Amino acid sequence: MNIRYLVLVFILMLGNVIADEVTESEPNNTIATALNVDSHFNSGANPDITNATTWPWVSIDADGDGNNDYFSFTVPVAGVTGIFDVDYGHGMGGSVDTEMCLYAIDGSVLAENDDASSAAAGAGGSAYSFDSYIRYTFDAPGTYVIGVGKFNVYCNVDGITGNVLDSGNEYELQISLSQHAMDADGDGVQDDRDCQPDSDLRPTVMMEGCDSGVSNTLFEDGCTITDWLVACADNARNHGGFNSCVAGVTRSLRKSGEIRDSDAGMLQSCAAQSAIGR
Repeated sequence: MNIRYLVLVFILMLGNVIADEVTESEPNNTIATALNVDSHFNSGANPDITNATTWPWVSIDADGDGNNDYFSFTVPVAGVTGIFDVDYGHGMGGSVDTEMCLYAIDGSVLAENDDASSAAAGAGGSAYSFDSYIRYTFDAPGTYVIGVGKFNVYCNVDGITGNVLDSGNEYELQISLSQHAMDADGDGVQDDRDCQPDSDLRPTVMMEGCDSGVSNTLFEDGCTITDWLVACADNARNHGGFNSCVAGVTRSLRKSGEIRDSDAGMLQSCAAQSAIGR
């Protein structure tokens, strides 16, 4: 059985994606260093996001550090509408009155907002209108940046000036777009082309508590070696069937040169020690 055939079989076996919250990472203090969130867009029920089940969205958990925050994203075609909604900023656990500035990648200002029209703008997550909100329809595809600052700031060309987000100024930023390619597991393969949209991306192949030490290769189709073995586990009628499936996977990987004989032995050893199918 070759790898291509295994992939086609395992595509039918693997599960569905689950949306995750993204934690802000530094540095993202300028337009040029904006944190790109393209790989984190997903869809699914979220009471704090408008159109959550129909529009791709990303939820970002952010905390001030003495600078303002910037996040970049890609608009695939002209006419896409974006909603940028701060939640849990003022009240409901937060402690910051935000302002937002929407930028083109060249630093020009497209839109800005201090206070939303009401606390209900953008669905749940806000107790007061101090949580900023922008709805904007883009005229052209490209990369754009949303900046978040602390009242009182100015949305100047090339960046925000004025107050900065201090340590302890926590908020959530919801970004939703009427169209966006989704890559839920962040492996660089869009979900509509991904063999497994929720891949196990740990560096080595793990089976229960057994670390095989074998590199968990990510293939061009978006599946990892671990994903294939998870499919074996999910579809094994018994322990012998699981071991047989693992042996088939390792045989194909050896033939293709992806792993060595010693790697195959380690994978099969972990499979034999596991309780899968017992």
